[in-house]
Amino acid sequence: MKKTLLVLFVVAFVGTLCFAQEAQAPVSQPTVSQTVQAPVVTKTISGKVDSVTIGDVTKGTKSKLVVVTDSGEKLSFVVKDGTPVTDKDRNTVALSDLKKDNKVTVVYTPGKMGIYRVQSIKLVE
Repeated sequence: MKKTLLVLFVVAFVGTLCFAQEAQAPVSQPTVSQTVQAPVVTKTISGKVDSVTIGDVTKGTKSKLVVVTDSGEKLSFVVKDGTPVTDKDRNTVALSDLKKDNKVTVVYTPGKMGIYRVQSIKLVE
């Protein structure tokens, strides 16, 4: 009987040591590899070109497009290099090819401090 109790005591003691080791093992915490970003909201407007300003990298100026909507609202857009500008047949044209009173459709995203960033420009007429 004493031997049986001794064996049970040793087994229980060894078992508690095993569990104690697991408790001391470092627990890995889940990490967030990316922050959750709000979805990008795009808007589309149509109107007539009021002005086009071509930016100069050496001077640090950006290209800008000003469009007057059909309701008379004047919106100014920042146009990055490489922004797709197409004609009504979907042929690529240069931003500098846009002239005053050309009818355009602009897809853009509203940015911080009221700056609109152009995603694409389509020359309608």
